[in-house]
Amino acid sequence: MGLYYGYYVVLCAVFRVVEIIASLCRLDVVVDFLQAKFGNFIIGLYDSRPKETAPKDSVSKSEIEHLAKMVNFWWDKKGPAKMLHTFCEVRVPLVVEGLAETGRIAKSDTTKTDSLKGIRILEAGCGGGVLAEDLARLGAYVVGVDPGKEMIDLAKEHLVTHSSELKNSVEYHAITVEEHAKNFAGTYDAVVCSEVMEHVDEKESILEACVRCLKPGGSLFITTESKTMLAWFLWIVTAEYILRYIPKNTHFYEKLVKPEVISDMLSKYGCKTHRVRGIFYDRPSNSWRFIENQDCNYGLHAVKG
Repeated sequence: MGLYYGYYVVLCAVFRVVEIIASLCRLDVVVDFLQAKFGNFIIGLYDSRPKETAPKDSVSKSEIEHLAKMVNFWWDKKGPAKMLHTFCEVRVPLVVEGLAETGRIAKSDTTKTDSLKGIRILEAGCGGGVLAEDLARLGAYVVGVDPGKEMIDLAKEHLVTHSSELKNSVEYHAITVEEHAKNFAGTYDAVVCSEVMEHVDEKESILEACVRCLKPGGSLFITTESKTMLAWFLWIVTAEYILRYIPKNTHFYEKLVKPEVISDMLSKYGCKTHRVRGIFYDRPSNSWRFIENQDCNYGLHAVKG
């Protein structure tokens, strides 16, 4: 897969050993003590921004404000968000192949240009609408919700000015998925929550709402970063502080989550994990692919009973 992937494999091995040593030495206790005494002393381990006390919903005000700063370059395919646009290389197949695996669409339809025709999808945390448009182009009807008004305004503007052919296939609402679920329970064939969990304070709240929006037998698709030292090093230390191709304070280690943690939460609401796939981002070529290793990025597919 190339030199960069070889570098990634070596880092995986190194950080697995480091995590084992840290666990044996109970370094987590030391870290918690120093954090309590001195605050955010290590890059991106903790979110030092004020925490929201109420209401308990998807994201905090500070997260919304931070992401709103990205509005200016969200649709710039050559700028800081360029990786977001090539992410369709794995995000779209995750949904299409997952729906085929559960029989929601025919396996013979997965290669068709309208493979998602007749499928109703909710995107929870749609941001500026990149993935929503990608899914709509395959025939799905997509409802995008996001608590960030600036992002929703951007998504609506782009839909009208650059993707008017999709205007009857996409709608956006500036609300949380918890609010949306109150009126649209059991409505969707699929719910997609992509690159949201790493920004969420109340993870169980958003997951419960996503499951509630699904029809029986519907699929939930999640992509995010795992809570490992490898993900911390690649997506925070390297991406935000060394190479600086992601704005600082976009990710925090404390908000990352391992797939088994999400699976345990989902099981409480009658949603069983069907498959977890590792995802690799090749920075030099700005491309994505599925891999076996789940130590950094992963895509999770769960099905509601």
